[in-house]
Amino acid sequence: MSAIDRFASAVASRSLEAIETADRSTRTLGVIAGILTTLSIWWVDLKTPSLLFNHHEPLQELVYVLLRAPPFVAVVSLGYVLFPSLEKITGTGSGPISGYLQIEKSEKRWKIIVAAGAVSVANLLCMMFSNHHV
Repeated sequence: MSAIDRFASAVASRSLEAIETADRSTRTLGVIAGILTTLSIWWVDLKTPSLLFNHHEPLQELVYVLLRAPPFVAVVSLGYVLFPSLEKITGTGSGPISGYLQIEKSEKRWKIIVAAGAVSVANLLCMMFSNHHV
């Protein structure tokens, strides 16, 4: 695993923890910042496509991580804004269906993460197709 991959995974895990423990206004700010950053990257990419995609291997990996991060953060933040009951699991409560409720929250969290990953990769692929780099 390269240093860039380790850095990206550390940043991603810390970002997810921050989003899970944040309040609604911070999550809303994450949605807005992610969307605006993604739109800004698209604007730069459409104006000067060689700026983002014509680099050597280590720098290109970092660019790919930076291109995938804003849409990922936007979708994860949006998921937590739409489902505010998905706070971080702190433990199981008592009762006959408490385990079921925790499993349901975990599955919703997993679906949000998978959807965010799919959107960020789709965004990157669309940028690559728009610049004929595939």
